[in-house]
Amino acid sequence: LIAEPTLAAAFVDPALAYLAARGGAVHTRRLTALEDEQLSEVSAHAPPNSSTKSNEINGLVFGSESLRIQHGDAVVLAVPAPVAAALLPGLSVPTAFNPIVSLHFAHRPPPGAPPILGVLGGTAEWIFAFPDRVSVTISAAAAVVDRDRADLAAEVWAEVCRALRTPMTMPRWQVVKERRATFAATVDQDALRPPAATRFANLFLAGDWTQTGLPATIEGAVRSGETAARLVLARLQGWRER
Repeated sequence: LIAEPTLAAAFVDPALAYLAARGGAVHTRRLTALEDEQLSEVSAHAPPNSSTKSNEINGLVFGSESLRIQHGDAVVLAVPAPVAAALLPGLSVPTAFNPIVSLHFAHRPPPGAPPILGVLGGTAEWIFAFPDRVSVTISAAAAVVDRDRADLAAEVWAEVCRALRTPMTMPRWQVVKERRATFAATVDQDALRPPAATRFANLFLAGDWTQTGLPATIEGAVRSGETAARLVLARLQGWRER
């Protein structure tokens, strides 16, 4: 399946509209620390993966500002694994990552170009034909992530022309390198993935790097969100029954 017309249109925009229709609001501030019941910053004084949930998160710190968490509320921490480890010292998270390199070419694909095409034996892996551009994705891209951008773009564009069976002049291009795009899908790294529940009764984790049963994929991220949501609902139900 291909997100049409964009990932934002398929996933982000509907989610924002859903929240807005129900009175929700989205704020974009950098979370710098969590505070526990004693309103002190969370430290490594106890293992965050412990099954003993003896306290709660009472505050979220955004630089010089602090947001109090009310009793009965819940927090879902959906951040990259290294950020979660910094906010929750001692949390077990994957530590090895693979890069993804994406290339975008400002050229309309030729008529009849498939919307997605897999490439074998080349530097490019996946070619996407969008209405206004051609994009290429290279996964587990350790072999090319440090290459000169212009040289890489020229090589990949030549492969695009071969794959789409049409000569095309080199267009304007952009190379995007994400060095920690996915955690390494190895047995050792899989063993480091934490569950959604933490030692804090009102704090839950979400992200494709948590224990989802899937590698680092959108499907894994969605599954992690559903798991966290179920835990939040169970907590709220239990709080109302007390």
